[in-house]
Amino acid sequence: MELPAIVSRAGGALLSTLQHVRLPGVGQASVTDDPTTAAHRWRAVTVLKAPDQVGSSASPPPPLDRLGDRVEVRISAAPGDKGTELAARFLGTPTDDEIGELRAALREAKQRLETGEVLRVDPQPHGFRKPTPQGAALEGMTDQADKEGVL
Repeated sequence: MELPAIVSRAGGALLSTLQHVRLPGVGQASVTDDPTTAAHRWRAVTVLKAPDQVGSSASPPPPLDRLGDRVEVRISAAPGDKGTELAARFLGTPTDDEIGELRAALREAKQRLETGEVLRVDPQPHGFRKPTPQGAALEGMTDQADKEGVL
């Protein structure tokens, strides 16, 4: 296996490890919850739009609409008159990849609704990263960040 591939995997593994770190006063990531409980949890984002501009449970905004009848979607006013809460969860028992897909879809829907476009890290606007071990580690973390929502 080539060095960049090894370092890229190491970057992804580092990101997974950091998700389990507990910071005093902050709490712990929900990733460490019981997998069965975590799989059925609602995942939500707050969108700075009125509920009627976001869509409806029967007609969710893209890309949530691509998940079809596998997910249940809830659209309601956010607390404190701060926009709209867009929430979704799987109806069955999802795989880890499906949960990542749902989280990415919620973030993408939020970006599309608020700005009209989806921001991407790759390709870099100034070109490509040098093939260094640090660059390969960053590439690995960037690949995982789409599904986990952190970087």
